[in-house]
Amino acid sequence: MSSGLRSKASRLAAIASRPFAVKDILSALARGETGEARRVARAASGGPDLGAEKIVSRKLRCLWTCNPKVASRSIMSALLEADPDARVLRGRSISEVRAMHPEAAEYFSFAFVRHPFGRALSFHRELHFAHQLCRGEQRRAKRAKRQDLFARFPGLARTLSFDAFCRWLNTRYGSDDFADRHFLSQRLQIRSEDGRPPDFVGRLENIETDWQVVADKLGMPARPLPLFNTMAGWRAAPAALKEARTAAAGRLTPANRALLEARYDADCILFQAAGAA
Repeated sequence: MSSGLRSKASRLAAIASRPFAVKDILSALARGETGEARRVARAASGGPDLGAEKIVSRKLRCLWTCNPKVASRSIMSALLEADPDARVLRGRSISEVRAMHPEAAEYFSFAFVRHPFGRALSFHRELHFAHQLCRGEQRRAKRAKRQDLFARFPGLARTLSFDAFCRWLNTRYGSDDFADRHFLSQRLQIRSEDGRPPDFVGRLENIETDWQVVADKLGMPARPLPLFNTMAGWRAAPAALKEARTAAAGRLTPANRALLEARYDADCILFQAAGAA
């Protein structure tokens, strides 16, 4: 059997193992919603996205796990500046990376987390206004990437309000069973499949102090992280930026806080325990 056929058979087996997905597909087809049926099938044929970037550096003797929406570009830039020969691995889980690089078992491992409320707000804002963030080829690439998210997850749409987005995160297809890396629980993102945490977990909200802990450990020069502020992309849409900033606090209503706490309860505990203090 060819690799393509094996992959298709694996996807079909994954769908068949989830009776609710088969029911949802048949229900969508009965309503004539073939697009929704394809979204259900695509979501149910996969699992959580554990393939965010990892960096293994022999020079620095470290293993870093990317946690999207948590200063990832800044950290990656700093590590590659310190060790241009460091290996960037994409599409691999932590366990797969450690299997490829057994020496990393002896390295200092680290990751950064963010308060789940802020991370959810950031992801929703990016989804909602992605078409205003950039221009030209880069703009089309970003739009295509986000549209791919909408195509993969039943019920997820750019037009969702933050209230609706919080409710969607607590649905079957917004759960960690199928989650994209941008809304996957951070504890799953930064821990290996056997539950092993990294040696150090810092906070985005305290990144200057916590990054210095990492830099000291790796013997890197004492300098701040480079800033890659994605908000700079909003300069072409100042009205949208102003609306996003002023509305953020108002979106965290008691109801939404309760929904996010329910969805990311373990991440809230992880966040409280993280940091240099």
